[in-house]
Amino acid sequence: MEFSALVEQRRSVKNYDSSATISDDQLKSLFAAVVKSPSSFNLQHWGFVVSRDQTLKESLQGAAWGQPQVAACSAVVVVCGKLDAYQDVAQIFAGAPDEVIQKVDGVCQQIYGNNEQAQRDEAIRGSTLAAMSLMYAAKDQGLDSGPMIGFDPNAVAEILDIPSNYIPTMMIVLGTGADEELPPQSRKPLDEVVKLEKFSGNGLS
Repeated sequence: MEFSALVEQRRSVKNYDSSATISDDQLKSLFAAVVKSPSSFNLQHWGFVVSRDQTLKESLQGAAWGQPQVAACSAVVVVCGKLDAYQDVAQIFAGAPDEVIQKVDGVCQQIYGNNEQAQRDEAIRGSTLAAMSLMYAAKDQGLDSGPMIGFDPNAVAEILDIPSNYIPTMMIVLGTGADEELPPQSRKPLDEVVKLEKFSGNGLS
C-alpha cells in the first residue's frame, strides 16, 4: 500500500471482531518491518510482548481499567522501552572496527551511563517510534490497531513478567475491526502546528 494511503486509512480502532486471529507468520512479517524503525545510535530501545491468550488478555484488560478492546482484539502488543540499551553497543556494532565500537560506547556511556532521566527519555522515544511503525505496518497488512496509554504499567509488568530494565510505554491492540462508522478525523490546521523558521514565525499556509 502506498504510504499516503496508509496515512489516510490508519485509524485508532476500538471495536474488534473477537473471532479473528493473528498467526505467528503474520506476526513475523509484521515485526520484521517494525524492527527497522530508527533509534538513537541504532541501540533499538524496544521490546515487545504479544499476548493472544484470552486469559492473559482479560488480565491485561483489568490493568487497562476494563477497556473492552483489550479482551476483544486478536492480540495485545505491549511496547516496552529498554532503559539500559546503551550497554548493548558491543553487540549491536559487532564486526565493526574496535576503534568504532570504543568511540560509540564512550559517547553512549557519557550520555546515558549515569543519567536515569536520559535512559528513560530515550527508552520512551525509541519504543514510541517503533510503536508508530507497528501501527502503519499493521494497516499495510490489513490489520487494524489502536494505541493505548490508559493502563497501569506496574500491573502490566507484573502480569507479563517484564523485567525491571524495561518499562511498558504503550499498549497496542491489533485485530480485525468490527463494522463501525468512524467519524471524520479532525486535525488542527497546518498554520497552527507548523511554524516557519522560528516558533514565533509565520504558520505554514
